[in-house]
Amino acid sequence: MAKSSALLEDATGIRMALQRLCLAGDRLEVAYKSHRSAYPILTEDGERMAFRMPFEDIGAWGMKPGDNLALKLKDRGLEYECVVAHAGHEMLEGVETCLATIPRVLRRSDLHRLADFIPDRGVAQVHAATFTNARNAIIDGTVQSFGEEGLELVLRNSKQDVRELLRMGEESMLDVALDGGLRLSASTTVAYFGDNLVGLRFTKQADTKVLDQYRSWIHDQQTLQAQQDREAFSPRGFQEATARINRASALPTVKVLVDRDPLILLLTEKEEFAHRLGEALSRKFGLAMLDHIKGPVKAQLKDIGAGEDNWGRTRLVLVHNQLRLASPLELSRQLIEQEGCPVPVLVAGTDEDEGLKRNRAVAVGAVDYLVVEPFKILGILRKLDETLRLFEGT
Repeated sequence: MAKSSALLEDATGIRMALQRLCLAGDRLEVAYKSHRSAYPILTEDGERMAFRMPFEDIGAWGMKPGDNLALKLKDRGLEYECVVAHAGHEMLEGVETCLATIPRVLRRSDLHRLADFIPDRGVAQVHAATFTNARNAIIDGTVQSFGEEGLELVLRNSKQDVRELLRMGEESMLDVALDGGLRLSASTTVAYFGDNLVGLRFTKQADTKVLDQYRSWIHDQQTLQAQQDREAFSPRGFQEATARINRASALPTVKVLVDRDPLILLLTEKEEFAHRLGEALSRKFGLAMLDHIKGPVKAQLKDIGAGEDNWGRTRLVLVHNQLRLASPLELSRQLIEQEGCPVPVLVAGTDEDEGLKRNRAVAVGAVDYLVVEPFKILGILRKLDETLRLFEGT
C-alpha cells in the first residue's frame, strides 16, 4: 500500500473534501498579506466556492478580484494548504460572502504524523487500543489515525498527562482490535506526543506477517470509504448555506450551562468554548448558550424564562466571534438596533487588532470588546463585573 501523497491533485477528490467541510460547517483559515482569520465555508459548485466573510472585512483587507489568498483547511483530521484566487463577493441567502476559485492542489502540511488514513467521524467504529510504557504500565487509548508505519492514539483518560507517562523513543507494546476479528499486536516506539495524543511507530522487531495483514486492512477500509465518498458526492455542487438555514429549526435552542443569576447569554457555535467559560464563571455568574443561525434572538429565549420584554433572566449578552453565518458585528447590530436588546452587549474574540475590533464593536452599539483568546479568566471576570455594575438599575 502506498503512503498518502503530500499532494491531492484530483479535482473530484478536492471537491469532495470541500463538500465535506460545507456539510460540517467547518472553517477555512484565510490569509491575505498581513491579514488572517477563519470563516465558515458555505458552498462550492466546481468553479467557485463561497465562505462567509463580512464585506467590511473584505474592504478592510483591501482584497481585489484576482488577488491570491492562502487557505488552510482540515479534512478528516488531515491538514492541508492551498492557494486560490479571490473572485469577488455577493450576498448569499442574505449572508455576506467572499467568492474564491476552487483550488487545483491541496498540499498536506502535517506529513510528520502517522496518519495515512483517518476514518470518517460520522461512520467510524471506535477502535480501542492498549499500549505500554517503559515501566510496563498498561495505558488505554483509542485510535485516531492509521498509518502504514504506525498509529496515532488518544488517551481514554483525558485527565492523564501524557508527558508523565511516556518518553520520546521509548519502546511500547501495542494491541488493537480491528474489524473482522483482526488483531494488531506489534512492537513500537514513541515517535511523538502532545496534548492527550501519542504517535507509535512500528519497530523492526514487529511481526512482518501481522503488519502485512494490518496494511491490507487499511487498504480495504480506504477502498470502502472512497466508494462511500463517490456515492455522497454532488457533481452539481453543494449549496450548504440554504441547507443550513433550512435546518435551523431543528437545531437546539438555548442551553443553560450554569443555572444561577446574574445570567449571561453567550451566542457562539463553539460548545467547547461555552463549557469552558461556564466552568470559569460558575462561582459568580450563570451562563446560557445559543448556537444562533438566523432570525430574532429573543424569540429563542423561552427556555430561560422570557418575561414581558422577551429577554427573561438575561443580564448581559456576549457575542462570540465564532458564529455559524452572521458576523459578530452584524449580530450585535441586529440585537441592538432591530431587537432593542435592553441589556449590555459585549463582542468577544481574539486579542489580534484589539483596538480596531473594540472601535468596530462600539460603532455598532456594543458596550465594549472582550478578549477571550488568550483565555485569561481574571480579566474576563473583571470586565463582566464592570459592565454589569455600570448597567445596574438602568
